[in-house]
Amino acid sequence: MYLHDAHLSNVVTAYATCLAGIVPMLYCWAVGGQPRRWFLVYFFVLVTGIPTVWLHACEGSRIASFFDVGTNILLAWSLQVAASGDFMKPGPRRVLLGLSTLFNLGVAAWLAREVVATAKVPLIRFGSFGEFYTGEVALILNAWIAAFLLFAITRKSPAPAKRLMAILFGLFFLGMLLATAGNSQVTLRFIAWHATWHIVGAFGFVTLFLFNHVRFSALPEAAH
Repeated sequence: MYLHDAHLSNVVTAYATCLAGIVPMLYCWAVGGQPRRWFLVYFFVLVTGIPTVWLHACEGSRIASFFDVGTNILLAWSLQVAASGDFMKPGPRRVLLGLSTLFNLGVAAWLAREVVATAKVPLIRFGSFGEFYTGEVALILNAWIAAFLLFAITRKSPAPAKRLMAILFGLFFLGMLLATAGNSQVTLRFIAWHATWHIVGAFGFVTLFLFNHVRFSALPEAAH
């Protein structure tokens, strides 16, 4: 019935990604205090969770893969938009987001090409453990840009927010390591690597909301 031992766990845990977008949006509604650009980030978490479920339910579909990787890149780009809006001056911010947008449009065109390509060629191989294709490499680059922007924000954040950022970075660094494994990789019969990444990532996005809540509560004038 299933393609491999981790197939069902990948599908079920993908719903955690959807919930990791829905719950922070509900929190925003309940307590307020965050700029709309951050609400948009949480919305894109939900948006990327939907094709993640689709991809794992129909594993091997290149169209599902296009939307899964594409919406993940869109999410990382929205993080850049939100984080840069918290501290960067308009001029440098426009340059950064303009270059990022052009780069990601090029990546989107490449991903569309891969849908109809004869074969997808990985950029980075981890032997039998897994591999990274163009979309995954572009996603990681976007995520690191977003991380540096978040670190820049953290320098002027209150101490509790700094501690939350350390937790947030730890969760997403762990997630990046887990994501190096192929979708079917299972260790010791109970560690489904990719499914575990879904769960770790979901808690990371909820932690992101808490990080923002703490710092915007300390600086209410920054929320607009």
